Amino acid sequence: MFVEERKQKILNILKQKEKVNVNELSELFSISKVIVRKDLCQMEEDGLLTRTHGGAIFKKKLVDSNVLKDIVKEELECKTDLAQKIILSIKEGDIIFLDDSDISIIVASILQKKKIKITVISNRLEVQKILSRNNDIKLISLSGIYNPKTDSFIGDLAIQSLKKFNLNKVFIEARGINVDRMQLSTISVNDGELKKTALNFGKELFIVASSDKFFQDSIYNFYSLKEGMNIITDSKLCSNIEKTLIEKNIHIIKGDYSKE
Repeated sequence: MFVEERKQKILNILKQKEKVNVNELSELFSISKVIVRKDLCQMEEDGLLTRTHGGAIFKKKLVDSNVLKDIVKEELECKTDLAQKIILSIKEGDIIFLDDSDISIIVASILQKKKIKITVISNRLEVQKILSRNNDIKLISLSGIYNPKTDSFIGDLAIQSLKKFNLNKVFIEARGINVDRMQLSTISVNDGELKKTALNFGKELFIVASSDKFFQDSIYNFYSLKEGMNIITDSKLCSNIEKTLIEKNIHIIKGDYSKE
């Protein structure tokens, strides 16, 4: 079993039982207690749990930003679950782009407590504020015109600034995904053009969207779904849609959140 697969199983157990025991995990996975403790230590650094004497407990509250106070509980839980999948995709030394979505703020809140040397480029001001508290993370802010409605920097200046960087991982939230036309859409031209630039200059591309976004179109089509892309979504993704995307050689990363 791969390390990340084992960590995911541990997280699933935590969500069901809210606590895990080192001895039980050692027996369950047929590995040493030393390896179990190492897994739990790394997961704590990722903001996924809190270690206790002899085990760990589920860390339910990952975000306390006032910016997210108006998001309904169910939506916040889903976005947090998707953010955790983003965190698991980020490795030491990565140069990543985080867009102006609420999920990016959740990701930043987790990264802010994590000991990892990465470079983060973002046009969202709140993301920049949060990550400025972590000295291990090199933070790059895009120039541009500040939009108070989205708390982000937009326009030609931001786009030209973004073109100067080599991004090895790009995380973009889509407001709509049309699988029939293989199109990604978002709320405005300015938002779409910046997202498109990030995707054009990124090596490994991650599209983030809850499963309900696959049944709607937003106002502006900004990019086409392509072979080799990654889609991070929740466990409620329609099986037919998932099958179609897999046939197009698009990798699906599904979270655990499922609203009953």
